[in-house]
Amino acid sequence: MGFILLNLFPLQEISPKMEKKRGIFKEFKEASRINPKMAAGILWVSIMPALGSMLAVPLALTNSKFLAEMNFYDPLTGSLALLTAVALMGFALMPTTMLAALSGFLLGWSAFPWLVLGYTLATLLGYGWGKGLGQDSLDLLLEKYPKAKALLDQKKGSIGELIFFVRLSPIIPFALSNLLFALMHSGWKKLVIFGTIGMLPRTTLVFLSGTMVSSMYEAIKSEGITGKGWIFAGLLLLSIWGIWRFFRTDNH
Repeated sequence: MGFILLNLFPLQEISPKMEKKRGIFKEFKEASRINPKMAAGILWVSIMPALGSMLAVPLALTNSKFLAEMNFYDPLTGSLALLTAVALMGFALMPTTMLAALSGFLLGWSAFPWLVLGYTLATLLGYGWGKGLGQDSLDLLLEKYPKAKALLDQKKGSIGELIFFVRLSPIIPFALSNLLFALMHSGWKKLVIFGTIGMLPRTTLVFLSGTMVSSMYEAIKSEGITGKGWIFAGLLLLSIWGIWRFFRTDNH
């Protein structure tokens, strides 16, 4: 994770010749040397969501009738569904976007509050195990980059802004960002508050898309998705602008 964060900062300390040599694999190798557990965690959150989707989506569609008949107003049913969603998202077993689409498609709006509560609790779970894996890895990595460390220290007071724009992005993985913020010691309260608000637009959009179609194939091909694609693009651009602004402006 350290190499991902370091690429956000201007590394003036490194000569152009050295910059060319330090690719993403060398940064990952450095992170692996400092903290093998964190390196394994990065691989996990990078690979497992895709594998989990390959297994979970066919299983969910096969049992669509059973899932559609679930009563989420029943405390036991709702609690079991909530725990399942928290585990899937919190342990990076399935992307939040895919789970939102499936929930909207198979379960309808009765599942939406549970989904929001699910990714909020999954944030705590992901942050918790990410913090346990990360320890002081970021501090050790940043020892070589004092300007980057100074910038990060300067921005700690407005970390909520970064959390919001990272969560707003439709392409930054949920589980990966949990590890990132665990490394940055953002604090679980800020991550829950700003992260939940940032996640709501894209989650609602994907969930709505799922409820409006009769099959996953039509969800991809329908004309309605075209308009939503522009919204996704808008969220992405807003997220990129917000992250850029966070790192390029000074706190006053």
